[in-house]
Amino acid sequence: MSLYASIDIGSNTLRLLIGEIKDNRIYDICYKRTITRLGIGILQTGRLHDTPIEASIGVLREFSSLISSYHVKHVKAVATSAIREASNADIFIQRVLAETGISIQVISGQQEAELTLKGILSSLTEHAALIYQSFLIIDMGGGSTEWICYKNKQCLDKGSIPTGVIKLYGQCIKTNPVSKTDISKLNNEIVPHIHALAKHVARSIDTGTRLIGTAGTFTTLAAIDLELDTYEREKIHLHRLSLSTLHKISHNLFSLALEARKNVRGLEPERADLIIPGIQFTIKLMEIFHFNELIVSDYGLLEGVLLDII
Repeated sequence: MSLYASIDIGSNTLRLLIGEIKDNRIYDICYKRTITRLGIGILQTGRLHDTPIEASIGVLREFSSLISSYHVKHVKAVATSAIREASNADIFIQRVLAETGISIQVISGQQEAELTLKGILSSLTEHAALIYQSFLIIDMGGGSTEWICYKNKQCLDKGSIPTGVIKLYGQCIKTNPVSKTDISKLNNEIVPHIHALAKHVARSIDTGTRLIGTAGTFTTLAAIDLELDTYEREKIHLHRLSLSTLHKISHNLFSLALEARKNVRGLEPERADLIIPGIQFTIKLMEIFHFNELIVSDYGLLEGVLLDII
């Protein structure tokens, strides 16, 4: 049995997937993820900061040990927004290689979107009807947000928006609990990006287009709706959230102080701050595009990278 390993070095979370690939389908062997906030402070300083650097290298050492224990020979690690933007990214990449043996490939927003689409499509092989539908796919990370227009088994367009939950939180959230002023600031940052996207993809979107969300914000919203005590990929994947449900969740989250939000079922304590810009972005996106429902995918970039190895 040949095993493959993919690593996603994101602005907020580091993830590892070890799997077997048969007929373009992934069979999970080992899945790990840890929040390290690697991208925190980049918007203000342009640099990776020491504490998240050390935390991330520590996690990557653990990933390297797991890869060795499973005797995986085919490994691919990609880095996204944080490493794309940081002036000291080269130093981090060199340290990771020296201390863990992991070679990092920095990918562009366009490449990130392509790999995300590949990963999502791999999960829809048992849902043939979905493959032929029209989708707007959103991958919201800590430092950037990738988007893909897909219809009739074709990628019509793709791109990257230079903002994400870490950047939005740092720019806009100043009070605890969140104030109306904070939400207004969030909307002032979010809405122009969404209007620009809507104008760009207008010809690719119609009344039959569905919205798919992948990555931490969307999977967390699914976990909150499902009231999960522990993260369960099989329950989260393809879970559906209505706009009205998201409004109810946001009303509850916005009313709570940060420490109280950490006790919400389904919400990991490490995401209790970033879920605020995440859910507000999601709601504004759905309102502007007139989507009444969000389909959550737990497949995306990590799975796309794994498939890209072969």
